[in-house]
Amino acid sequence: MIKGGVAGSGLLALGIGDALAQQGPGVTDKEIKLGSWMPLTGPTAAYGVPHRAGIESYLNMVNDRGGIKGRKFSLIVEDNAMNPQRTVAAARKLVSRDEVLAIAVPFGTAQSTAAFEYLFAEAKVPLVNPYGGAADWYNPVKESLFGALVLYENQARAIGRWAAKDGHKNIVVVHSAINAFENVAINVAPGAKSVRPDAAVELYSTKLNTTDYGPAAVDLVKKKPDAIVFILGQGEILAAAKELRQQGYKGTLYAYAPAVANSTLELGAASVDGLKSASFTVPVTSDTPAVKEYRDALAKYFPNEKADYFSMISFALTKITVEAFRRIEGPVNRQTLVAALHTIRNYDTGIIPPVSYSPDRHLGATTLQRVVVQGGQWVAVGGPIESDKDW
Repeated sequence: MIKGGVAGSGLLALGIGDALAQQGPGVTDKEIKLGSWMPLTGPTAAYGVPHRAGIESYLNMVNDRGGIKGRKFSLIVEDNAMNPQRTVAAARKLVSRDEVLAIAVPFGTAQSTAAFEYLFAEAKVPLVNPYGGAADWYNPVKESLFGALVLYENQARAIGRWAAKDGHKNIVVVHSAINAFENVAINVAPGAKSVRPDAAVELYSTKLNTTDYGPAAVDLVKKKPDAIVFILGQGEILAAAKELRQQGYKGTLYAYAPAVANSTLELGAASVDGLKSASFTVPVTSDTPAVKEYRDALAKYFPNEKADYFSMISFALTKITVEAFRRIEGPVNRQTLVAALHTIRNYDTGIIPPVSYSPDRHLGATTLQRVVVQGGQWVAVGGPIESDKDW
């Protein structure tokens, strides 16, 4: 049974010394114990609960099929409530008390970053496929950190290109007034100008967690932009979109991957019709074998959870993590897990674009899917795009 956990195996005997010949913490002949953290209480539990369901659906499915080379996964989940200090405490508990082998698919960028010093410098524990990320996570390469989600900075640049390719010249980027959001927002302009050097891109900051976007909407409409790009939390995107439409704004709205969720459709209703966004995944309604497998597993193990982008993303990230264990031949430990991850090339989950790792590349993906809200659904726009290139 998953308490919050996973298990597996699958790699090569590399002969790198005694460390590779020893079985790692959290590993027995029958179990691989993993740890994770995510918000299960507070306002962001709406993200954390489906995130957990996606992870555990995949692990339960693997376990019911016999596990990986006889071992089944067990997952221990800590509620970090999206708090960095609680995340550090969770990391210490998972490693020192629970003795997990690795941290798998945790949730939160700033929160996970807070645990890096302990995990990587002190405990030497791998952190694999988090939901989150920042440019400095992967440059320079951190030996025990692997990710598979396109950086928000790259998403913003791609959105800028998309808006300019759509013919928009005057663009306003609305972002929360903290560095984490501004550092993403500033990438829209280079993207737009790579298509239209004459594009005018203005940054417009709002207080973090603003609920009343009435005054901002009035101000934004006066600027008469062709397009507005949101680099905001989902709740703020919804509030801003509703106010803009009430003010009669007819231009195109763009957002980045955190906006792509069923709740955006349900809560935003007509105000988000036509919203364009970068997405980590294909639409959750896709009729492909991989997406169908996800929906079937979620329905079996979490019948009260509706198929959603957050659980589908975590399902895919867990699938990549388990694939690394599948490749380990011989002892399962932290070193052989890292070595196994290095062998992953163009691994296709069928949900997110193919992922590749190597010793000098620990960010496994740069490809995005564009989507748009049409008829109350997220619909794919064209094929995948390379976010770090001039597609």
